[in-house]
Amino acid sequence: MTGICYIIGAGDVYESGFSAGADDCIICADGGYRYKELLGRECDCVVGDFDSFGTVPETDKKIVAPCEKDETDMMLAVDTGYAKGYRDFILFGALGGERSDHSVANIQLLHYIASKGAKGTIIHGDEVFTAFKNDTLYLENNLKGYISVFSLSDESRGVTLKNLKYTLENAVLHSFNPVGVSNEFIGERAEISVKDGVLLAVYKK
Repeated sequence: MTGICYIIGAGDVYESGFSAGADDCIICADGGYRYKELLGRECDCVVGDFDSFGTVPETDKKIVAPCEKDETDMMLAVDTGYAKGYRDFILFGALGGERSDHSVANIQLLHYIASKGAKGTIIHGDEVFTAFKNDTLYLENNLKGYISVFSLSDESRGVTLKNLKYTLENAVLHSFNPVGVSNEFIGERAEISVKDGVLLAVYKK
């Protein structure tokens, strides 16, 4: 599947100006159904136990999950999109809201997506959170300000940072040491790669 799977959660949603293409899929997770037309059209599916939405939506495009379950509603949405064949996920409403623990869960969800060989990105206002495994992330030269790089896996080996203020070559990052915080763009096409591990890059678009 070449399109993007957009997932809308019940957290804070500030975004506008996005539109889903014909090959894209929109999945609302529980309370994210309130923003079902964020991407210019109705969502293709809504999943969850609907505790945050308050009632089960009257639509035939829903998947109702039990309240007592191991997966979060956002994770169920990712699994639904993955089963449909999507490998590129963009999440809105994944941070903020009334439950800060769900924000942490959704950062971990980016790790889950990367571990499945897919790409996961959270867009939160003008901030971008993206995770990738054993791969290279290229960022265009028009970005300004700070970028931070963290290891989501216990250890990430072969980390290389190019065309940033602070560079690295074949380094090792650990999940317990945020040494990669507050790097800076320098007006060149940045390159962030990891040979063995999962990295999280956070920057402003």
